[in-house]
Amino acid sequence: MCVTHRVKNDKWEVTLVKLENDHDMVTSDKVQFMQRSKNIDPVTRALLELFDKSGIKTAKAMRFLGETWGGVEKLGFSNQDVRNVIRDIRRRVFDSGDAGSGMALLRQLKEKSFGNFFYRVDLDEENRVRGLVWVDHRSLNAYTNFGDVVSFDSTYRTNRYCMPFIPITGVNHHYQNILFGFALMRDETEISYKWVLKTWLEAVGNKPPLTIITDQDIALGNAIAEILPDTKHILCLWHISNKFPEKLSALYTQYPEFKGDFNDCLYKSLSPTEFVGKWEVLVHKYGLEDHVWLNDMYAIKDKWIRAYTK
Repeated sequence: MCVTHRVKNDKWEVTLVKLENDHDMVTSDKVQFMQRSKNIDPVTRALLELFDKSGIKTAKAMRFLGETWGGVEKLGFSNQDVRNVIRDIRRRVFDSGDAGSGMALLRQLKEKSFGNFFYRVDLDEENRVRGLVWVDHRSLNAYTNFGDVVSFDSTYRTNRYCMPFIPITGVNHHYQNILFGFALMRDETEISYKWVLKTWLEAVGNKPPLTIITDQDIALGNAIAEILPDTKHILCLWHISNKFPEKLSALYTQYPEFKGDFNDCLYKSLSPTEFVGKWEVLVHKYGLEDHVWLNDMYAIKDKWIRAYTK
């Protein structure tokens, strides 16, 4: 269709209309990549809210909706659109009366502890809760005595708002887990992590730990480097080992003896020199020179290999 602006009478005029289609239609498997209206109807929004409360992740929710509607390509929205809806739901719920009740409880705990209960709230520009850190007197006392090594785990999400909940923990002289504080965050951005670390550090008297153990979150690692520059940052071996079946499945299948050699290298090397020697033998034996993930993990070996972190 062609439209022309007639300057003389200041009107727009349609000069040509071509009704027949002159290009190939987009196939059904490509529809999801088109720029189009991605409004999610109220019924689907209610269903997504139910999924979120039940702890069903976005990928599984999309698969279910796709099966219901006859294919993901027929939904008219993407994973990111679903995540945006869930984000709005969480903000709406967390910004309701529960947040006010939570703040009232924290104020009450501080009053009853005669000032020995620490809590700090981070609010956004719309006066909504963005982050929360609290440390009671028992946690402060535990950190004073056993705060050399701290575990900072942000993977726990099974609360009704699906917000990252961070128990800041350690180990006492009886090898028992102890608590050094708690935090809730709206998101897992570097800015949020910096606020949590800085606030928690203030709560424990600005005494940084000697070592902090976390998962491989890049944003958290950057925050630690800035807020705790003198603290040794170690990656949790448990989180890393959980990736072995996914990252090394082909090697496990092709070479039955690989797993034993790999574990011997990781867990039985008594020194960095011994580890490097075993690793070089492993790489040569199984032709792993171009294995991207293993090369990346070797580059940060001082953060997770026991020979370096013990």
